[in-house]
Order: sequence, then C-alpha cells, then structure tokens
Amino acid sequence: MMRGTALIMLLLLAATPTLAAEYRRPSSAQIEELRRWLCPNGGAPVRGAPGRCNAGGRRTAAGSGFGLPAPGWDRGLPAASRVQSACPEGTKPMLARGHDDVTRCLPG
Repeated sequence: MMRGTALIMLLLLAATPTLAAEYRRPSSAQIEELRRWLCPNGGAPVRGAPGRCNAGGRRTAAGSGFGLPAPGWDRGLPAASRVQSACPEGTKPMLARGHDDVTRCLPG
C-alpha cells in the first residue's frame, strides 16, 4: 500500500511542470520604468540605501551610497577642537540625557 502511494506520487510529480518560474532578466524598458517609479524626481536608486536616489544618476563619493555632501556648508568655520566651548548668550549648559560627559546648550 505504501509503495503504491509513493509510486503514484512520484509519477504525478514527474508529470507536472515545475512550479518555479524560470528567471527572466527584465528588459531595459522595464528597468527604466522601475527607476522612474523608485525615483520620481530623477536620479537613480542607490544600492544598499533603500528609498534613496542619487542626483542625476551620478556615482557618489567614495561609494558611500548616501550622496555627496552639501557643497561648502562648512566654509569659514573653524576646525573642530573636540572640546566644549562656552554656551552662547541666552542658553545654559545641561548634561545630555543618558550621558555624563556630553553637554548641550539649551535655551533658558
């Protein structure tokens, strides 16, 4: 009985076409349609950063995957000294929540 059931199952399995569809590479038109859907404002999807698009499809600096930094935003600022400076007028120093070595300048 068990042998007959196994034989029938084997024959049925051999007779049915494979259930997994063969992989087909998307056409260039399908790829372009996906790119326009993923990045409606232009650019191209950034690999490894879901939801991010780079500007105009250009490669990013050092392959970081997160775009180029804003040009010149730090122009004219002094180099970081890694020490706490005095808080500006109108603010007071407070320890950051959960830290005993980080100070924030809060209004007050």
